[in-house]
Amino acid sequence: MNKITKITSIAFLATTFVVTSANPSAVLAASNEIVETESSIPLESSMDKAVQAALVGPEIKKLNVLGHEFNIKPVSITKKDHLTVVNGQISHHLSWRPDDQLYYRIEKENGEVKQVEIKIDRGGWTSLSAPFIATLAQKNDIPITLEMIQELGQKLGSLIDGKWEYAAESIVSTIALHVE
Repeated sequence: MNKITKITSIAFLATTFVVTSANPSAVLAASNEIVETESSIPLESSMDKAVQAALVGPEIKKLNVLGHEFNIKPVSITKKDHLTVVNGQISHHLSWRPDDQLYYRIEKENGEVKQVEIKIDRGGWTSLSAPFIATLAQKNDIPITLEMIQELGQKLGSLIDGKWEYAAESIVSTIALHVE
């Protein structure tokens, strides 16, 4: 079996595994609109619920924000003099697969947002299958790296689930604005 055939076989195997294992949830319309009752009293929007869960608790699961489901965990807040530091975590909910994890740190000084740091640990099937496929490729002298497989998995995940990062970043930005 020549190298091109091996590469094609591995890529086909990875693609088939990711696509057939995924159970993409239906993309719902953004639920960030304010819903009104019969008496025209506005209810909380999804973004309001996300901020409430982060700043006050308890954790809220499968909250639909901008067409993506998130688990919002309560933050830890430390204050010293005029500096407020917020550390939090949001899980991008994925059906039948490990969730993506977004960790964030917000620094506010005198009520002004000075810095926001975001780190993403990717979930999905790529996090489980990529090391196995990379090892298999290496043992068969196929020039595919773990990074290449992870990139392919992320691109396939984006096709299946859509881009979710902007929705999570919107949640973090809104939390930053509401922290006292």
